[in-house]
Amino acid sequence: MIGQVIAATVGVLAFAILFHAPRRSYAACALCGGFSWAMYLLFDSMGWGMFASSVAAVVALTLLARVLSVALRMPNTVFIVTGIFPIVPGAGIYYTAYALMTSDIALFQRKSKETVLLAGAIALGIIIGMAVPQPAPLALGRMLRRAFVRDSQA
Repeated sequence: MIGQVIAATVGVLAFAILFHAPRRSYAACALCGGFSWAMYLLFDSMGWGMFASSVAAVVALTLLARVLSVALRMPNTVFIVTGIFPIVPGAGIYYTAYALMTSDIALFQRKSKETVLLAGAIALGIIIGMAVPQPAPLALGRMLRRAFVRDSQA
């Protein structure tokens, strides 16, 4: 599990660099990626299943992104888009396309249903995370920003 979280963190860092996220956001983006994958693994190990685990992980990621956006004074999409990278069903999309090209209708139906459900889980998780009232992430983000400012001035 630790190895997977480290791989997700490094992968998201590379993704942030490749897609020109602001340089000062690299560490926070990598943190978001590792955090989202750790949350997914945690909920999946508790037996929640792929859909519920994905929703819960994306809700947690969205809340973290909102806090970091206040703390670092950046749009939260910088952290959501990069942090969601480990949860995106890339293999599902590949196997769906592969099954379609090889005319394996049973595999195509199974993989396309799974992929669409996971994409819906991601969208639902973002909606739920954004529905949390602003005062909580705002207060946490301000506290975090003050902690960073004090550390950098010392």
